[in-house]
Amino acid sequence: MAGAPRAGMFGHRGPRTRRLLVFLRTRAQAPVERRTHLDRRRAAPLFRRQAVVFTDTADFTARTLADGILHFLMLLERAAEDVERAVLRCRGHVVKMEADSLLLRFPDVASACRGVAAIEACLARRNRRLPPNERLRFSYGIGYGDILDLDDDLFGLEVNLASKLGEDVARPGEALLTPSAAEAMRGGRRLVPHGRVRFGPFRLDVRRLPLRPPAR
Repeated sequence: MAGAPRAGMFGHRGPRTRRLLVFLRTRAQAPVERRTHLDRRRAAPLFRRQAVVFTDTADFTARTLADGILHFLMLLERAAEDVERAVLRCRGHVVKMEADSLLLRFPDVASACRGVAAIEACLARRNRRLPPNERLRFSYGIGYGDILDLDDDLFGLEVNLASKLGEDVARPGEALLTPSAAEAMRGGRRLVPHGRVRFGPFRLDVRRLPLRPPAR
């Protein structure tokens, strides 16, 4: 379409992405002292309050060294349909797959926790009938807050924190919640303390969602 802004780094030309790009160019041309006002007044409709889950696959690098990337991608593809059904049953949506990780959205933290438990149960059922080099284990980070919600991606502090927890902190079969996600679960499913996790110069209190261990 003539005159339409390029998607550039966002890689998608859907309506929400186009609105963001128009806003960013307007913001770049505005005086510095007016940018915060613009953010509050014009960017708010681009954000949605929701829960996000970032998964990471256990031993991805070691397993691709042992069996090759095609074998690993075969495992992910074969499990994808079952995992997506589990997510949909809990009111969630698979936003994208990035390398060995999944980015998921849910309307609230309770739904995200149910979705994580459903994925774990799904993987446990599958793993029981598979040889060891075809089993998949995920770790999970759960965040909650105002998320910049584009057509096929999510951005924001809670996305970043969920990614770090899922990839760098949580162990296989473990789900960790950001402070905002844990706060939103008050009065709901019981969470347990995990400890303080360092993010650069900051330390945040992280909580863990108890998940049923896989059957031996």
